This record gives sequence, C-alpha cells and structure tokens, in this order.
Amino acid sequence: MTTEEQERIDRVNDRFEQLARFSGMPRRTGETHLLMTFLPGRGNKEAHQAAIDFVTDKREHHFITLAGEVGRGKTHLALGIGWQWLGQGLGTVKYWQVSELLDAMRAEYDKKPEDDYGNPLKGQLEYCKDCSLLILDDLGTEKTTEWVADKLDALINHRWLEEKPTVFTTNLEPKQLLPRIRSRIKEGVVITLEGLDYREYKAKMRKAKEAKDAL
Repeated sequence: MTTEEQERIDRVNDRFEQLARFSGMPRRTGETHLLMTFLPGRGNKEAHQAAIDFVTDKREHHFITLAGEVGRGKTHLALGIGWQWLGQGLGTVKYWQVSELLDAMRAEYDKKPEDDYGNPLKGQLEYCKDCSLLILDDLGTEKTTEWVADKLDALINHRWLEEKPTVFTTNLEPKQLLPRIRSRIKEGVVITLEGLDYREYKAKMRKAKEAKDAL
C-alpha cells in the first residue's frame, strides 16, 4: 500500500469517527446494533429487508416507520440503518429519542439571545431538518402540548417536503399519532414488527448456540 493510499484511508476513517461521534448514536451500538447482526425471525423479516433496502437504491420512499410493541427490535433496525448509512459514506446521521430531542430544543429555546448568538432554535432543530439521515426513536411517547406538536410538525414537514431520508420508530399504531404527522408517515413505508420479544429471542438463540458449541 502506498503512502497516498494509506492517507486516503486514514482520512475516510477520521471522517467516519467524526460523524459517528456527532450522530448521537450510542457508540457501542456500532458493534451490536448493525443490520448484519439483526436476527430475523417470524414477524420481523419484512422489516429487516426493508431496513436493508432503505440504504440501497431499492428504497421505496424517503420515510420509513418501524412500528410495534416494546421489545420487537425496532431500535436495533433503526440504528442499523444509521451505522450502514455512515459506513457507506452516504452523509450525516442524527439519532434522537424524540423526548430527548424536545428537551434539548426547549433548553435552546430558554437560552438568552446573548448566550446563543442568534436564534435559540437554530441548533438542534435546524440540524435535524438538514442532516442526510434523521432517526427519530420512540415517536409518540412524548407528552403532547401545542409547542411539541408545532415543533415536531415543522421538523417532519420540512423533511417530507425536501424528501430527506427519515426513520421513525413507534410503539403506537400510526392512527394514534398526531394527524399531520400521521398523514406524512402513512405516505411512506410503514411496517409493524410482530412475533416474540426480540430480546428474549436473542437470548434463546444465544443459549441454543452455546448448547450446540458445548456438544
């Protein structure tokens, strides 16, 4: 390998690490929550394939929603999309649990103008509007107020109009979400994960592997 080739590889790796740190995705999930480490089973194979397609030219729509009860593997797939996106060099990624994003936006909103050097909402809201891939985890668990509805609607509507790839996870049925948000989400790909609790399923598969290795 030439020095020039090594320098190019180093630049790519440095860029990946920089984007990974800024993405908000827990760093350890870069090893554990990948599309290739997901264990597809009855009730979630379609969601797994849709997640894989989302980071290829097979993507059906720029919005994808992974719905289903707690513990069905929605967050694993959402983060897997994020890490695959970064690994393929497709651009910036931002991951937020919705309630934490709203808390961060409120904190910015409450800042004094002299502390923020401008519009206090410019930070989180504007970055989430413009990043290449946005992952909004646990949509619908936030406490709904007029302020919350307005900010979420502004964010989701912007990305819908700009056709920016966005991943949602929710424990709710789409019909239970706020009307304007529901309307935009339903235009995209919506998949409900069913079957066993994914954590229990992983534990079962791990024990089966351990028993097989012990033979």
